[in-house]
Amino acid sequence: MGMTKLAFGTQAWNEEYIKRLNSDPVMAEAGKGWGVGWNGDFIFQIDEVPVEKLQKAETMSDAEIKQLAEKAGVTLEEAKKIQEEFKTVMKEYLKGKTLYVYVGLKDGKCTGMRLLKDPNEVQVGFKLIGPYDSWKKLAKAESDATKLVLTGKMKLQGDMSKVMRYIKATQQMGKIASQVPTIFVDEYV
Repeated sequence: MGMTKLAFGTQAWNEEYIKRLNSDPVMAEAGKGWGVGWNGDFIFQIDEVPVEKLQKAETMSDAEIKQLAEKAGVTLEEAKKIQEEFKTVMKEYLKGKTLYVYVGLKDGKCTGMRLLKDPNEVQVGFKLIGPYDSWKKLAKAESDATKLVLTGKMKLQGDMSKVMRYIKATQQMGKIASQVPTIFVDEYV
C-alpha cells in the first residue's frame, strides 16, 4: 500500500510538506541563514481557487465519492476524509476565491504552515501570490517559483535580492512539494 494521497490545500498536506522539508538535507544546507535576524516567513496567496468544483466535491453522493476514490487511486475512507477536510477549508478559510497559507521559514527549516482565516493575523517578510493553476504547476514540479514570477504568472512581494540569494532553497521547496503524494480535488470532479 503506497502512502496516503493528501489533498492540496488541506492542513494534512501542509503537515506532510513540513515533515519532508525539515528532513531534507539539501533544504537544510540551501536555506542556512534564511530569516536569521529578519523575517523570512511567507504567505502563500492562492487566488482563483476553483470554488464551483470544490463545492461539487463537498456535496457528492456516496456513489460519486466512490468514483472519485477509484479515479484518484485512494480508498473510500480517504476520499471521505478529503471531502470533510475540504468542507472545513471552504467554510472557515476560503475568502471569495482566495486561500491564504502561512509558511514559517527560518535557517533552512520550516517552523510551521497553516491556513489563515485572515492574512493580517501574521507578520511576514514575503508574499507569493498566484492563481491556483500556477500553484498546481509548482506542486507538480511542472515549473518553479522563479520561472513563474519572472513570467508574470506569480507575484512576489518582499526583498527579491534575498530570494535570489537563496534560489536553491526556493527550487528545493518546489521539488519537495512535488514529492508529497497529492490529489488535486478539482481534477476529479
